Amino acid sequence: MRAVKAVLGLVVIGAAALGGLYLTERLLAAPEPAQAVQGGTAPLRVETIAPRIVTFADAVTAVGTARARQAVDLLAESSGRIRRIAFRPGDRVEAGAVLLELDDRAEQADLRAADATLAEAQAAFDRQQSLNRSGSASDAAYQTARAALLRAEAERDRARIALEDRSLRAPFAGVVGLSDLVEGQVIDTATPIASLDDLSVIEVDFSVSETLLPRLASGQRVELTSAAWPGRVFQGRISRIDSRVDAATRSLALRAEIPNGDRALAGGMFLQARLVLDERQRPAIPENAQTVEGDRVLVMLAEGGAARQVEIVTGQQQDGLVEVVSGLDPSARVIVTNLHRLSDGAAIEAVAQEHRVDAAPAPVQAPAPASGSGG
Repeated sequence: MRAVKAVLGLVVIGAAALGGLYLTERLLAAPEPAQAVQGGTAPLRVETIAPRIVTFADAVTAVGTARARQAVDLLAESSGRIRRIAFRPGDRVEAGAVLLELDDRAEQADLRAADATLAEAQAAFDRQQSLNRSGSASDAAYQTARAALLRAEAERDRARIALEDRSLRAPFAGVVGLSDLVEGQVIDTATPIASLDDLSVIEVDFSVSETLLPRLASGQRVELTSAAWPGRVFQGRISRIDSRVDAATRSLALRAEIPNGDRALAGGMFLQARLVLDERQRPAIPENAQTVEGDRVLVMLAEGGAARQVEIVTGQQQDGLVEVVSGLDPSARVIVTNLHRLSDGAAIEAVAQEHRVDAAPAPVQAPAPASGSGG
């Protein structure tokens, strides 16, 4: 009796298993309710975008060092005791401004003596000139008086220069650096006084590979960034291209100029330079809108309620955008969703999504063909 019950149990279990398999196959084979409509399949809803014109650029990156357009270490023209320091470190001064005055009492006296000697020589010369014209004096006496006058004028000029050298003036407009001098200190012509930098324009020196020589020209745009100013891009232009290639590094030195009216940059700063070699306006689409099959790049377009597959030629790729070189009409609508469910000619319901592709706020950078470093 137990054996009969066991056999009946196995038969019931087997029947249940077969029934489950049958129902599973029927369910998998049934069409999806959303797709089953009278007369065929419902169009697939997709989102589309229009290609947007974006500025793409070929660029090369390098590291450079900033320097003031004009910079000098100030030294006195003569030795002596400091009478007055007319600047404070960090001051901006104009060209010709007095920065330092030395004790000039002796030079003032020498100038007064030279003026007196010149006055005597001038009076003697005037007398001899008058006598020479009337024939009462010889030419020799006239020439002697004239030579004495010239010597007196030279001595007066020498005394005036010596007096001027007791003051130090700014050779150009700029910002004065730090100084350790104090009034009353005795200095000589080798004593450093301060530095003077013209920071209105900053120059940045950097180097690029010699292979870029045919593509270089004065005036090319340079974008510079500094760790001191995160997120800020300084715009400059190439002002100088070296006439020689460095034989050791096979690189060419360049110099860029950057307006620096707010004095954000200072000499000696380390900067990252991006030299723009070429810029162009091209259509751009999202990277996820393309399909790569071997060496072919394909996109799906929405045309008249159907999907159409076209082949395009692409260029640079960065920041989620792909440059379209050819094969895509600017007025085309590119499908960006449900691509895995589409085939060429499939019925679609297209919905525009203009916000999916926006023009890049800055030029897209190509992979750098070469890089270098500046000193």
